[in-house]
This record gives sequence, C-alpha cells and structure tokens, in this order.
Amino acid sequence: MRDESIESLLARVIHSEDLIVHFQPIVHLHNRQIYGYEGLIRGPVNTVLHSPGRLFAVAARENRLAELDILCRRKVIHRFTELNLPGRLFINVDPITMQHEQFQEGKTLEFIEQVGVDPGRIIIELTETHPVEDIQLMQQAMHHYRQMGFRVAIDDLGAGYSGLKLWSAIRPDIVKVDRHFIQGVDEDRTKQQFVNAILKTATALGSRVITEGVETEKEYATLRKLGIEMVQGYYFCRPVSVPPLEIQETVFRREPRNDERLELPTVAQILRPAFSLQSETRVHQVGELFSTMPELESIVILQDTEVLGMVLRREFMNMYASLYGKELYGKQPIVRFINRNILQVEKSLPLEEVSYRLTSALNLHTDEFIILDKCTLAGKARMIDLLHAITKLQINRARHANPLTLLPGNVPIQEELQKLFRRNRSFVICYFDLDNFKPFNDFFGFSRGDKVIRFCSELLLANIDEQQNFIGHVGGDDFVAIFCSSDWQEVVRRILRQFDESISGLYNGHIGCSIKSTDRNGKPQRYSRMTLSVGAVLVQASDTRCHLDLSEEAAVAKGRAKKIEGSSLYIHELNRGQLGAEPAENVAA
Repeated sequence: MRDESIESLLARVIHSEDLIVHFQPIVHLHNRQIYGYEGLIRGPVNTVLHSPGRLFAVAARENRLAELDILCRRKVIHRFTELNLPGRLFINVDPITMQHEQFQEGKTLEFIEQVGVDPGRIIIELTETHPVEDIQLMQQAMHHYRQMGFRVAIDDLGAGYSGLKLWSAIRPDIVKVDRHFIQGVDEDRTKQQFVNAILKTATALGSRVITEGVETEKEYATLRKLGIEMVQGYYFCRPVSVPPLEIQETVFRREPRNDERLELPTVAQILRPAFSLQSETRVHQVGELFSTMPELESIVILQDTEVLGMVLRREFMNMYASLYGKELYGKQPIVRFINRNILQVEKSLPLEEVSYRLTSALNLHTDEFIILDKCTLAGKARMIDLLHAITKLQINRARHANPLTLLPGNVPIQEELQKLFRRNRSFVICYFDLDNFKPFNDFFGFSRGDKVIRFCSELLLANIDEQQNFIGHVGGDDFVAIFCSSDWQEVVRRILRQFDESISGLYNGHIGCSIKSTDRNGKPQRYSRMTLSVGAVLVQASDTRCHLDLSEEAAVAKGRAKKIEGSSLYIHELNRGQLGAEPAENVAA
C-alpha cells in the first residue's frame, strides 16, 4: 500500500505541477556580488516527496525521471523570470534524462525563448545522482547545449561516480566542488590540498570553480585565502523561494586596504587596451572588423559586462574564409565561435601568480590573456610582456631571498618592520624555531634536514594569509611571521597542531621518533621527536621602539618558548622602555 500511495502521489505532483522552486545565490568573492542562482526543487509540503532526494529517487524508480526533470526545468526558468533575478541561472540536469527516450534536447531552449531569457545566462549543471555510462552521448549533449549558447557545469565534483573522467571528457565551463571537501576546510589540511589541486586543474583546463556548502565564516575565509573565485552555501544564504538581489556586506571578511602593506608588482603594469563586442554581434560583423583592421589580433566577447572569452583572428579567419564560411555562419551570433580557454585575471593579481597560472595550463591560449577590474573588462596583456616583467622581478628578489625556501630574508624582514613603524601600525612578530633540529640533521643528513625546513616554510605559507601578513626566513631553522590580522593566535596554534601531526613522517619510520646523537659537548644523548617553539611579541601602534631592539626582544620570547615542553607558543606584550618584561600570556599548544 505504501509504494502504491507514493506512486499515486508522484503522479498527482507531476500532473498538477505541484512543485516548489527555491533559489540559492552563488556569490562572486572578487566583487562581492551575486554571480547567479541555482534553481532547486522541493515537492509538496508535509508529504513524503517534499525532500528533493526522495522526490527524484521515487521518480527514477517509477521510470518518470525524465518527465519530472523537464517539468522542473520549465518551473525553474519561469520562476526565475517572474522574480526578475539578476545574473545567471544554474539548472540541474540528471545524466539519465539525456539517455531517456522522452528526453527532448531543445526543450530548455524552447522554455527560455518563451520567457525571453538570453541563452548566455543559462548554465546547465550536470548532476551525478546516477553513473554516467555513455560518455560519448554526454559529450554530444554538452556540445549541442553549447551550440545553443548555454554554458556547462559539473555538480558535486569529488562525490559522484565518474567526476574526473567526466571533467576530462566534456571540459565544463564551471566545476562545483562537493560540500564534503568544504565542511571544516579551515581545520583540515588534506581538504585544503584537495581544493588547491582542483584550482590548479581548473586553471589548466580553462574551467572556473565554485565551492558548495560554505557554512561558516572560517570556511569562507580559508577558501578566499586559497584563491576560490565563487562560493555557495548557508553562510551567505539558504535556498529560499524569494532570494535576495544582493549579499549584505557584513558577511564578508573585513580586511585592511591593500595600500597598508607593501604592494607586490601586479599585472596592471602590463595592461593594454582590448577591443570588445557583445555576444549577440553577428559573425559577418566580426569578419568585417578583422578585414578592415589588420592590426587587430583578438576581440573580447561580453555578455553585458561579463567576459565570456575571445575571438582570435587566426581561428576565426580559418572558419570564416573557408568555402561557404560566410554563407553558412555569417548571420549567427559570434558567441557560438568564441574561444573560452582564455585566462582571466584581476588587475590586482601579482605578476608571479599570473605567470604560474599561464605556465601550468594545459590547453589555455597563452599568447594573450584578459585583465579584469572587479570582474569587468579592464584590458588585455601579452605573454611576452609578462615574461619581461617577471624576469626583472625575479632578479631583484633573488638578491634577498633565502636560497632553500625562497622566502624573504633579513633585508626584506627589516624593511617590513620599518614600514609598519612608519605607518604606526599595531602588529605581532612571531619567531618560529625548531627544537631538536640539529641532532635530527646530524643523524639523517643535510638532505633530510633541508626537507624539514622546506616543510616548515610550506606549513607557514599554507596557513598564513600573505595578503595581510608577512612571512620571512631568517636562516637555518628560524622563521619569522609578522601578523597584522587579528586571528594570529588561532593561526599559530593551527600551525603547531599541524606540525605535531605531520613531523613524525619525516623520521623514516624510526620507532618513537627517538634518535641518538651527540650534544654540543660531544657527549652521546638521546633526543625525542622535533617540536616547534614560537615566541610572539605584541607591538602596539604607539610603541616607538626601533626595529633592532624589537628583533632582540622577539628572540628572547622565542628562547622562553623553547623552555616549555612540546610545541609551544610564548606571548609577550611589549612595554615601551621595559626590555624583557613578563609575558602577558603563556600558552602551551
């Protein structure tokens, strides 16, 4: 009886179209605006089919999934139009629908034409509720969607049956990282590394990344530090029937202005003007422009103010000048012939980061790339200009960098301290020092010792936001972090915890991580596992002490931290004119 009741309920839901449409905003972190909305479906309230998981599972069992899927698309598109929501609409599509005999490929285009929505605003979001068995069919379907002007996204990457295989096959415009890898990402280094790997792969394949399931401010802050462009989750807004048109500023992380710290050379210094056209421009108009402007190598194509990609002269003319090219394609919109595999970067992005993204890419067009100003077109730049700028920058930095970790050495550290004193800024300087490093180095050799030092530098870089703070390598196993952010204690404790969790792996399976070596007097002694000591000095804005005295006082704080058993943090508040004052707080990690 129960199965029959559910079956009849499903039939009534589909027949009466008794579905509730919710929308959840997708937020762009660079301009702090809503990029678009994901359309979500709920069944009738107070029924067993209210849950979308239950609703679609029953539809699949009753062989009505394709019918339900088409109905959901129409409901979502019409409701999106009724609410006059800005930005893009993400529509979920189940792969099994495309393999079903009821599936009609042109239905989505028909729905948006009925309500007058531009295809460029639609993103087809491929879910992985069921395994994708026919990859070739999926490739064909995605090709047809793109031919109609839609863009394509893969949902829940990392949670489905064949996510990476599907990503490689269909080359989506957008990938959405599953919420499993986002929950607790602020405390889980493995998840951070996974998200970072997805970002690198996305850059190489020309895809953009959205992280789903962001629920806390700490998760958001960590993702922003990792370089995530777009986010979605309860922290910003739950799925609701009438979503907001903008996100309140209070949810975004408060940060000091960029001009409050030493500016890194950015890509803005190599910016050139870019010629642009709207996506509805016809192919024959573009052909006339290239014919009359021989110096024009590329045209940036926009959807309103959003950059979609480029039309490259060589690619375009090969198509347009071919036999019957004008006749076949001349009246079609240029959006169907753009190259989307063009790197887009904000003008505030450091030159070195841009260089990394370009050189690590697999199929990006690298002769030129697009430069944005808060997500709107600012211009373009050439690879050759970037290489010249990077070369000059590296020559200058190499003179003062530590050769092992490539972190700034003593000269840049002192310059950073001088700058903070000149600007009368409050800050915290932390000295990081390894305990029992020398016997480890003597026992295992310099190569393994260098690996430990590089591990420490990577640990600092992974946890400390360099947009607000400064990381330096004094030499040997001594590191310095200068914090201007208020969460510095939390960051340091996380570093200590991650150090303790990982350092045993560098002992090459040595039982108990205990080794036998000689002390400074040449006497044999047994040394336990390495720990990390941190001496922190709190400096108030009103303090006028010179930076040399500060360095000495920080070294004293570090020495006191080393007297605490285990990995530890010793905090000392600097009192003007009172060298070596008692600590304000004494914390063992």
